[in-house]
Amino acid sequence: MRSRLERSIQMQTLLRAFEARDRNLQESNLGRVNFWSAVNLGVLVVVAFLQVYMLKSLFEDKRTMRT
Repeated sequence: MRSRLERSIQMQTLLRAFEARDRNLQESNLGRVNFWSAVNLGVLVVVAFLQVYMLKSLFEDKRTMRT
């Protein structure tokens, strides 16, 4: 009976260690995902402004009028 109790305590300790390792890995991945999502969003905004600027420049009248 005692050996089974000790074995269950060992298993719980092992599972806690696995859970702690996995939690640390998950938190690290969350930081990376957040960083690259912010970079992606920044690039998206810059490209959107560039597209608006380029589209606007297509409709500008570049002729000079002499009076």
